[in-house]
Amino acid sequence: MRYPPLLIALFLTLLLRPFAEHFRSLDVPRGVTQLIVFLAAIYAFRHIRRLAACLIVLAAMSVTLSFAAHYGWLSGFEVISQGCNFLAMVLAMIAILSEVLRARSASSDLVIGAVCLYFIMGLAWTFLYYSMYLLSPGSIFISPSSITVTARESKFTEMVYFSLSALTSIGSSGEEALTVMVRQLAVVESAMGQLYLAVLISRLVGFSTTSDSKALP
Repeated sequence: MRYPPLLIALFLTLLLRPFAEHFRSLDVPRGVTQLIVFLAAIYAFRHIRRLAACLIVLAAMSVTLSFAAHYGWLSGFEVISQGCNFLAMVLAMIAILSEVLRARSASSDLVIGAVCLYFIMGLAWTFLYYSMYLLSPGSIFISPSSITVTARESKFTEMVYFSLSALTSIGSSGEEALTVMVRQLAVVESAMGQLYLAVLISRLVGFSTTSDSKALP
């Protein structure tokens, strides 16, 4: 079983940050949660040596730069760190999607991997939105707030919520007005999420139908 640790790590990433922000005494640098996801991804793809090596390099760069930005507030380091995160998520998406599409039977590990891919899609878009915000706050919100350390941490959580809202098509209830470009990107993300679910469900149903037909005398 390669994907359960990755699924747990993704859930921790999605849940730990909001709790850490609500309870200020739980100061958990984002680099820690990123490192957990990277380690789980490296474990899941350890049999693909080139991919695992790429993830190790990206993890080292991302975590180091994230800690440097967290304690020194160097915006350039943070942007590069988010770029590494985005690239790592894209590589993981390609690897899992190719495995799901090439599969000839449905296993529990494959199903968990498909669920991981859905959350990884949301995280990839989160890193993209957040990088855009760091580079130009006005590219996300029409009336951006000044970027401070506190605002930066809270905005990342808002980006996670916005990305998953677009991916799941539940819609965002944020008070700040979004730019036209980000609205269009959210539509693309929503379409990707719906198409992925449609393809995934059709393949799982196909696996089930094939298994039932083979089981018949």
